Amino acid sequence: MVVDDRPAIRQLLAEALGDGGHKVILAANGYEAIEIVQQQRPDLILLDLKMPGLSGLETLREINKFSSGIPVILITAYGELSDPGEAERMGVRCLIIKPFDLHEVRAVVRRVLDGLSV
Repeated sequence: MVVDDRPAIRQLLAEALGDGGHKVILAANGYEAIEIVQQQRPDLILLDLKMPGLSGLETLREINKFSSGIPVILITAYGELSDPGEAERMGVRCLIIKPFDLHEVRAVVRRVLDGLSV
């Protein structure tokens, strides 16, 4: 699942991951992401850190209340987390910085889905 408030980013990631054989679910914000995870459990969440409404970490806190254990890749233009330890405990496996390289994103997704370290 790709969660980002910017339609162009969502579409870009959907196409890049879809071309790699992944079924991609899109959410425009944290609220949509929570609803989707309640209905179906994605194998992985690519989650924008800064979004209007619920931030990425706030969204993840809510998701973890009913569906923990989903690996998460955070995407941000800001470069660092205020509490990396908390993020890791919530399932964050990696932080990708915008602008990102699509080959790198595909490789990270593949490693996370294969259960490998990133």
